[in-house]
Amino acid sequence: MGVRKRKRQAAQALVAGKTPKNPVVINARTPDSTTARLFGLGLAGTGAAHFTAPRAFDQLTATAFPRSTRSWTYRNGATELFLGLAITFRRTRVLGAVGLLAYVGFLGSRLATNIGASNDRT
Repeated sequence: MGVRKRKRQAAQALVAGKTPKNPVVINARTPDSTTARLFGLGLAGTGAAHFTAPRAFDQLTATAFPRSTRSWTYRNGATELFLGLAITFRRTRVLGAVGLLAYVGFLGSRLATNIGASNDRT
């Protein structure tokens, strides 16, 4: 039996109020989120910029990572690049969002620790 015929029979059974003998399952996908895709691409672009112009990020990175700042600039760039790509693609978006939350928490804890330590010295 062809797919069209089964669909027609299933539709007729539903109209008649009966359960179709061979139900047809239609996998409907929700539309992709343009906002999430643009955010992911922007984050990935920022991560890539850490490699092309690291001096622009060194001063900001030094606040959270005072030792071996350039190394941390590259590490943060790689992290942002991978997380941005993960958020860009639908299949890995949830994993990328969880990773982004963990990354923001890590950066926040480093900032709080280093800002608190610099306030204690003064």
